[in-house]
Parts: sequence; structure tokens; C-alpha cells
Amino acid sequence: MSKVVKFVVLLIENALWMENKAIGFYTAVLGDKASGEKYVTENLSHQKLIRIQNDFSVEMLMVYEAETPLSFMKLNSSRLYNQNTGANKPMGIEQVVYFNSEELSLLLKRAEAIAVQRKHDLIWIKVFEKDTVLKELLQSFDYREFHFDEQANEDSQHQQLYFKKELLYSS
Repeated sequence: MSKVVKFVVLLIENALWMENKAIGFYTAVLGDKASGEKYVTENLSHQKLIRIQNDFSVEMLMVYEAETPLSFMKLNSSRLYNQNTGANKPMGIEQVVYFNSEELSLLLKRAEAIAVQRKHDLIWIKVFEKDTVLKELLQSFDYREFHFDEQANEDSQHQQLYFKKELLYSS
């Protein structure tokens, strides 16, 4: 059976499942359960996921195999979120939760296809420095590291890096 990437409707069941998977993922990436739970509480709790359902600038993509949900990511096309990236119409990728490089690759390819279809000129992503799998895959997809001045309060214990890719689309 092949895997496909689809937009997710954030019903409570989906949001609870995503929150649970995110806690496990970020616990592994950040190295301890307290950090993983804190990050998810601040960014991917089921309450926050349900709240973004009505924000049309934020969308969730998920990999499915048959009807089984797998890896997921958040796409953000909000102008406020994407300011100061040096692009006319950027799109950001946030909170990528994946369980193997195949699913991660499918998510990135679909995000890029969506960005090109919507005529975004840049796609960028914030990555935990410890997430070597994501960093290496981004580099293989021709993303390059850049400096981004963000207004948000950063957790200095868990360093994050920024990667971007300029997109070309035909008019």
C-alpha cells in the first residue's frame, strides 16, 4: 500500500493523536520527556491544534498509509509569521513530526508542491539543531541555512537553526 500526503481536518480525535505522537517525537529529539512535553504544550497541544482549525493561514499536512495517520507538519502562510525572511511571499514549515525519512521526504515534497502551486517564492523551516535527520534531508533538497531574527522567546537549551529554499514557479 502506498503512502499519501493529505490536509488534515483537526477534529478532537486527530488533535489528541497528534499531541500524543508529538510528545514521543520531541522527547526523542530533545533528549528528555520534560522538554518534549513542554515544547508540545507550547506548540502542538490538542487545544492549540483545535484553535488553529479556523486560521486559514495555518494548515496541517499528514502522511497516511490507507487510513492510518503517520507523520505530519504544520504549514504557515501568515504574513506576520513569515516577515523578515527577505521574500515577497514566503511560507513557513513548523513542527515536523516524522517517524522515518521516507515519510519526511513525502511531507517536504508535498509542502514544496503546495508552495509552488500557490506562487510562494520561498519556503523556510525552523529545525532543532539536534534533529540531524531533518537537517540532512533539507540539505539534500537544496535548502540552505540562514539567519532569521525572530521576535519569539527562544529556549536557549535547545538551539534551533533556520533553513530556506527559493522556489521558482511558472507564471
